[in-house]
Amino acid sequence: MLHNLSSLLNILLKVSCPLSQRIIIADSPRASSRDDSLPRVYRVYRESNMEQGNPLCGGVSLCHTLVDEKHCYEVENALTHSSSTFKKGDKISKINNKKTQDMPPKEFIRMLSSESPMLTIHQAIADNEEDHCLEADSIRAIGEEKITLSFQLEMVREECLEAEEENKIWESDEMEDKEDLVLVSMTKTNVAVVCGRGCDPENPCSNCNINKCNTSEVVVTATKSEVTSVSSQSLMMKTKLDVVMCSLVKIWSCKNVPFSEDITIFYYCSNIFEDLSRGSPVVLNFTGSTNFLKCTCKDQKIGLTIESFDKEKLSNICKDDPDAWPFVFYMKTERSDYRVFESAAYRGWFIRTAKSMTVGNRTSETQENFCFLVYSKNK
Repeated sequence: MLHNLSSLLNILLKVSCPLSQRIIIADSPRASSRDDSLPRVYRVYRESNMEQGNPLCGGVSLCHTLVDEKHCYEVENALTHSSSTFKKGDKISKINNKKTQDMPPKEFIRMLSSESPMLTIHQAIADNEEDHCLEADSIRAIGEEKITLSFQLEMVREECLEAEEENKIWESDEMEDKEDLVLVSMTKTNVAVVCGRGCDPENPCSNCNINKCNTSEVVVTATKSEVTSVSSQSLMMKTKLDVVMCSLVKIWSCKNVPFSEDITIFYYCSNIFEDLSRGSPVVLNFTGSTNFLKCTCKDQKIGLTIESFDKEKLSNICKDDPDAWPFVFYMKTERSDYRVFESAAYRGWFIRTAKSMTVGNRTSETQENFCFLVYSKNK
């Protein structure tokens, strides 16, 4: 009976453990002369199941700050095909079980670019108190359409939609403190969650002093990693023009050359009567990802960004929801199937789109690259 205990425990644990990790129980070797009446010793250890790792593409920007002489590395923006691994506001608390609060940027980047680094990610959980709004003040998702959309990362007034602008490169005010950037580029990247756990409800977390948070340990593997130290402007000059990179660095380049991306248009049914004349309410999703186009306003400047968001939270959107409503645009179809998208949150501001637009998916190369963009910010 004892002989079968190891197999039985392994079967039970295999059923109860998630695919990303595996618990193995093995009994110690026993000499033939050992007394069978003595208890066996079972060793329990955790084995990472890297075959279950998911492909990772896109990018994550990390902001480094120094608070009370302790280093802090926080996710400023995460634009990946899945929002489950990295989210805005997450903090990298450890790399390979070493605390990052004691790591200056050079050491942090060296370990981040090492072979298969294991990152301990601390994530605070926001309160999920749902504010139910009136049906007359909300929109509800009813369908979708896939297109290839040509657009530029800027919002313009209606009279400027067809105006041509000179080729120029400009930086937003947010880039003033980001002159020194470090880019950790990874090829054919995979990520696997080794362990995930919640904080002790009885004792506040040492990272955020609350008990509503999660800590995950993830392993990032890549066939190749490269580290480049550049300024924000030279980065865009040296790397391939990419809409994700533009959003991470917050720099718009060659504004007369639009990006062409596969976009899923989510259509909504609206009961907001005062806005019915503005067009059909839609949300613009980068197909196959959790990234969306979003109209923002900072320092009285209207801009267009890309942001990751939970799709389920966009199934019903309240007009007074400050987090979800900026993802909504009002779409009108004009001559020759030319579509215009007006921001729902900021009336009179439109996405600069190209006249040519293709219905259906375009043929594109498989995206295999991922990057960490690290910069320091003085507080």
